Amino acid sequence: MAIYPFLTFNGNCKEAMHFYQSCFGGELQFTCLGDTPAGKQFPMEIRQLVLHARLESEHIRLFASDLGGEEGVASGNTISLWISIAAPEQLRLVFGRLSKRGRVTAPLTPEMLDGQWATLTDQYDVQWIFSIGGES
Repeated sequence: MAIYPFLTFNGNCKEAMHFYQSCFGGELQFTCLGDTPAGKQFPMEIRQLVLHARLESEHIRLFASDLGGEEGVASGNTISLWISIAAPEQLRLVFGRLSKRGRVTAPLTPEMLDGQWATLTDQYDVQWIFSIGGES
């Protein structure tokens, strides 16, 4: 099990992540909406939005995106904790515990094995992103 910070930006993810790279060093990778298999289905004006960014060096692993929830990006929802769990039964257990008195925003589904994510906001308004397997 591993937990990583996951930042959400409002269209300036590339700029912010390049800034963090200048501060921390490391290798930076981006996947934009237009880079995905369904990318051509999105309007041209949003294809350049970052779906997933990863900055990794010897001392840091930081993830980010331009895609927030329906409420948009606002103070308090710009950081989530991404938890990656290899064992599905452990993932279900931790997801269940964290969701008590919280709000599930994307439930656990069988598609999680194919790279889908599940999300929730716990009782303390901490946002969590769950994925199966190792790191992304």
